[in-house]
Amino acid sequence: MILVFGTVCLDRIRRVPHMPEPGGYVEITSEEFALGGEAANTANALRVWGADFVLAGNGLGDDPRLASALRERGLPYVEDQILQPGQTPVCDVYVADDGERTMIGQGFSAMAATVDPRKIPFRPGEWFTAEPNMGEAAREAVSLAHAAGMKVYTMDFVRPDDPVFPGTIWQSSTDWAGVCGNPQANLTWLAEFVDRRQCFAVLSDGPYGFIAGSPEIAPRLHPPYPCPGIVDTTGAGDIFRAGMLFGLDRGWPIPRCLQFASAAGCLACSSLGATAWVPSVEEIDALVDAVQAGD
Repeated sequence: MILVFGTVCLDRIRRVPHMPEPGGYVEITSEEFALGGEAANTANALRVWGADFVLAGNGLGDDPRLASALRERGLPYVEDQILQPGQTPVCDVYVADDGERTMIGQGFSAMAATVDPRKIPFRPGEWFTAEPNMGEAAREAVSLAHAAGMKVYTMDFVRPDDPVFPGTIWQSSTDWAGVCGNPQANLTWLAEFVDRRQCFAVLSDGPYGFIAGSPEIAPRLHPPYPCPGIVDTTGAGDIFRAGMLFGLDRGWPIPRCLQFASAAGCLACSSLGATAWVPSVEEIDALVDAVQAGD
């Protein structure tokens, strides 16, 4: 079982032909609402792949569309830890025709006040994952999960005092750590991070691939999988995380987990939004096989 804790929100996805220059203007060509948030994106992919999981997160707030989106996708949402509904967090995602995107959020700073991490249903021996959007509440949740004997997978916990424990798995991207587009600098950064934290770590860098390593396996660069056409990169890291957890929960070796996760994140970029479409296990495996065969 995989316990996914973190952000559940509404994404308001707005298509634009290109990102405006500072002080410039651009016309929005389309707008739609979708289920979003790092935890929801990860849980939705696990659902598509048939994994055993539960989702816990912030209060859903006063916009009924968020609760409706969870029900429509059949996502089991644990609400025992919610103290109050709060404001529904909404993320405005602006996506350009070339796949470039930017995000502006509302209601996210109040999420931590809606939950009590001590009421999360931790299960010893099972997987737990979280991201730090809920601040100290998220950090407390990670510490409690680790203390309860869960196997911990953290994403984007980059502060020096963040709860990244030895023997756990950590993931982030060059949006938060390292240097975008500089593989050598990222190799050095990750090697130092792994040495300091004594964990298995993954640092993704979009079209430059990702770097992964542990105290036992020297960090190395993995090239990206070919993307059939980038439409929107929103949630690619969340789908990568879901792919890793899907494999880890099944006892796959780390190299196979990395292949599956990378291919899943790549394919997910070919659709708008993070939850509207998730590639199937068969589609992901087909891409892995094609790359290995040199096609």
